[in-house]
Amino acid sequence: ARELLLTTPETYDIVYSQPPNPYRAGVSSLFTQEFYSAVRGRLNPGGFFLQWLQANEVDAPTVETVYATLSNVFPVVETWQTQTTDLLLVATDRPVDWDVPRLRDAVARGDPARALRAAWRATDLEGFLAHRLAGPALATAVAGVAPDVDTDDRPRIEFGFARSVGLPPRFDAARIRAVARALGDDRPPLTGG
Repeated sequence: ARELLLTTPETYDIVYSQPPNPYRAGVSSLFTQEFYSAVRGRLNPGGFFLQWLQANEVDAPTVETVYATLSNVFPVVETWQTQTTDLLLVATDRPVDWDVPRLRDAVARGDPARALRAAWRATDLEGFLAHRLAGPALATAVAGVAPDVDTDDRPRIEFGFARSVGLPPRFDAARIRAVARALGDDRPPLTGG
């Protein structure tokens, strides 16, 4: 993934990264500031980078490091939850357009509708939005308390995940929802209906 992004002249509207667990050798390089910068360099303006993040067997400081690293490269990072307890961090270079009629149309037909039904069992806009945990204010707040960012030279995420494998859960997505609510960042700023 890194090699392709560093060597191709192509640009994309969406880049999705769902690597194996970051404690496996070499995988953590897909969570570094350098990788995220390579992704941003290949995204079209307004494009989206989607980063899957395992949410079990991980501690809060490691998740905070992911937020800090991603927020250091992308000004907008939203938090979504998958069908499991895992997270999907959605990063972009500008605020998301939350136009209700356009979104309703997008989730109602074609490939997006089929994908939503298959992945999230969502059949309408409300079902889609039910997976959104928080907007960019949460990512900014969490990044502000992180000890540091993850880089190729200092792979904090790799070792953070390795230290927590097999231990009882020490991170809870419900806490993200509560912090987002306290920040007033738990609902998207819908327009148009």
